[in-house]
Amino acid sequence: MAEPATISYVFATSFAREEERLSLGEHLWDPGTTSRLAALGVGRGSRCLEIGAGRGSIAAWLAECGAAVTALDIDTSRLGWLRGCGVSVHRGDISRDPVPGGNYDLVHARLVVQHLADRAAAVRRMVAALRPGGHLVLEDTDTATTLATAGGVLRPRVRDAAYAVMAESGYHPRCGLLDVDLAHGAGLRDVRAEGRAEVITGGTPQGRWFALWLEHLKPAMVGRGLVTAAEVDAALADIDDPGTRWLSQVMITVIGRKGADEQAA
Repeated sequence: MAEPATISYVFATSFAREEERLSLGEHLWDPGTTSRLAALGVGRGSRCLEIGAGRGSIAAWLAECGAAVTALDIDTSRLGWLRGCGVSVHRGDISRDPVPGGNYDLVHARLVVQHLADRAAAVRRMVAALRPGGHLVLEDTDTATTLATAGGVLRPRVRDAAYAVMAESGYHPRCGLLDVDLAHGAGLRDVRAEGRAEVITGGTPQGRWFALWLEHLKPAMVGRGLVTAAEVDAALADIDDPGTRWLSQVMITVIGRKGADEQAA
């Protein structure tokens, strides 16, 4: 059994169709992530740590920019191909395992902190891995807009039931905003944050990402009596309908800088 500090993170990586889910998530979120990392001047000579690397798309992009990249994940089975890109791949849990290396110019974690039990401790470990003057970039979601439509919310009972199940394992539904406080609490300077939401059309790859989410949680939602199977099936039908449009979660990017007078780990 997983330790309490990591059980929520394991929940986030245990989807039955994880490969497809991660691929669709890259399609949905990578453009916004890469534009924000590029604005920090990441390039040749930069040393970068990618935490929760998933299938490796961001780690590979950083390497293509000329950076020296280390990728960390609790499941590295999908990351072997990165070694051909010059990326150093390490299996580990940011909640409890030693951080590989240190003195990084950039540490980036997307959709990681929201699943951790001791978020503050994990963020402090990330900051410790930075060189003085280096940047931490945290990206987590705020669920306030999830499945919002022009007429209200798409199947609100199903949406709320899904988040209720996730919260049982320690998931924080508004962690994107919490990350701002965590960054300040870890001593970062010049902390800034912005949010982005995507307009999703039913039947698209982006829409399929939401369908996989509900399909995975359906047994738990129904088993707990939060919704019926028919309600979930109706939501899935809506998500597959090209005539349906909704907002994603807000992905909040928090950027902070380690003080130049602080020591790296």
